[in-house]
Amino acid sequence: MEDTLLTIHIIAAGAWLGANVVQFLVAPQVQKIGGSVAAGWHRTVEGLLRTLYMPASLLALITGVGLIVAVDDSPYEMSDPFVSLGFLTVIVGSALGMAFFAPNSRKAAEARESGDDTLAASIESKLLIGGVIDMTLVIVTIAAMVGKWGV
Repeated sequence: MEDTLLTIHIIAAGAWLGANVVQFLVAPQVQKIGGSVAAGWHRTVEGLLRTLYMPASLLALITGVGLIVAVDDSPYEMSDPFVSLGFLTVIVGSALGMAFFAPNSRKAAEARESGDDTLAASIESKLLIGGVIDMTLVIVTIAAMVGKWGV
């Protein structure tokens, strides 16, 4: 059971990180193209909250808790610093997704669709900053998990 939970936990974290990397690589390209291509990209990013980010974060959360409570003789505790950081990352990542990324992606799509490239560029800059914050948190959390920081 431990191997299964750990495998799913790693896949979930990898999906979250991988989607972030794809966004960093694709967003600048579609922003250069602009118009309906950029609008479509922003609508896709908004949809990723429901179809990828939330499922991945929930799987990471559920399997992470499972690795502590469902594995016999687990050497880890909910109070371990790397575990607390994992909880923080899921909470902050989910909050960023719902309250920041989804609405701003929608606004950027609407701006691109209406031809307001100045507004779209401003929103896209904010999205980039939010993406850097999310990416940093995910990478630090993965490092903490691998290194079992605080244990």
